[in-house]
Amino acid sequence: MKNVLMILSLAPILCFMIACQNKAVMADLEAFRAQASLEEANKVLAERYFDAAFKPDLDALKEILSTDYVHHPQLGTDESLDDALRGLAERTTMFPDQAITVEDMFVKGNKIAVRGIFSGTYTGDIEGIPATGKKVEMRAFSILRVENGKIVEAWGGRDLLSLYQQLGFELKPKE
Repeated sequence: MKNVLMILSLAPILCFMIACQNKAVMADLEAFRAQASLEEANKVLAERYFDAAFKPDLDALKEILSTDYVHHPQLGTDESLDDALRGLAERTTMFPDQAITVEDMFVKGNKIAVRGIFSGTYTGDIEGIPATGKKVEMRAFSILRVENGKIVEAWGGRDLLSLYQQLGFELKPKE
């Protein structure tokens, strides 16, 4: 009888502990679901960004990129949204058939890392490099940062040595 009374007195405590654990587990599960949903939305945003950037679709880019967007290029100084759109126009002149093949995309929170291969035919005459008509490919990567459903920052790198070699340039040591 003593055992039954002891069990009955412990039962409410046990039920309370289980109920608290379930609430904590449910809160963790909801946080996980919210994070997964955010990361999926960011992945879709990045896919839209690359699609618009290589068409190019300036109206779509203006929806995707924040008005205070900053591009941190591999070479040179940081670029504003207007600078980046001008650079896109130049790239489109140089490579009218430009494309990107995304090989990997990783999303963690508000950051997206992308590795891909850029391709295009160099038909433009920009920056003192005469048009060659040569089809080129180069490896590239981007890291994007998202805030409030818009891309606010981007870092990028490209295999420029490979690009220039494909265009016919040679790397020679100083004489």
